[in-house]
Amino acid sequence: MSLSLRKQFLPAVIGLHREIRKRFNLRAAALDMTYARAEALVAISANEGITQAELAERLDIRTPSMTRTLDHLEKQGLIERRAVSGDKRMRSLFLTDKAHSQASRVVGFIEELRRELYRDIDPEDLQKALNVIRHLQRNLDRMNG
Repeated sequence: MSLSLRKQFLPAVIGLHREIRKRFNLRAAALDMTYARAEALVAISANEGITQAELAERLDIRTPSMTRTLDHLEKQGLIERRAVSGDKRMRSLFLTDKAHSQASRVVGFIEELRRELYRDIDPEDLQKALNVIRHLQRNLDRMNG
């Protein structure tokens, strides 16, 4: 790989991530959501009863940030926190009736964003790109020991 290509790759990936996040946030704002709230809502929808700690770990978010995100979702009437029997400190997360339709709308615009983003990309090329990203992740994991 040429030095020029090595220098271009990471800025391109980081720029792509920023642009995807920006487009996501524009669509999420129409539902009075942020990226973090939408991500949490969809994760809870797929895993009702998950604890706050499990959700934070799954989304790779620090507990204080997760708590703020869940506070907002609770104020919006989208989630309920329920005590876990046997441990008063732990809370399980559940969607409210109102949240189920909201989660469906979020999933819908995520799917639409994916369709637009992957338009005219050969599935084999997408698989190659995914393989490279996974290899980069493995390299990063090795760097962390």
